[in-house]
Amino acid sequence: MQSTQLSSRDVSPESWNEFLKDFSKRNENKPTRLEAVGFEVGAQVLEKSLPLVGVSYEPKGSEAGSVEIILGGDSRQMEHLVLHTTRITPLTGNHGVEDGLGFESEDGTRTLLIFEELPELTSG
Repeated sequence: MQSTQLSSRDVSPESWNEFLKDFSKRNENKPTRLEAVGFEVGAQVLEKSLPLVGVSYEPKGSEAGSVEIILGGDSRQMEHLVLHTTRITPLTGNHGVEDGLGFESEDGTRTLLIFEELPELTSG
């Protein structure tokens, strides 16, 4: 199992929109794990194995400052909103490979979108 860590480079807020569009295109349909880590709830796995549909930033309107994460397949879909986002950081593995994204909210809650490796099928 490879270790995943927060990158030392946060994405600057003025480029969140474009960065998330590019990230979504590069990683569409990759299987994911979505985790939330907060002071009151501890660490929780919110979803596991659903493919990435997309991630977007909402700069205006009633959800201004929020990031929306959409996961889904043929029969299931999940939307998760990271309210009052203050930080977006790429997650990288040991070899600098993109492993997902970390999000931090104004209240200190962290949300991790991590790409999962599917188990290899063996014939036999």
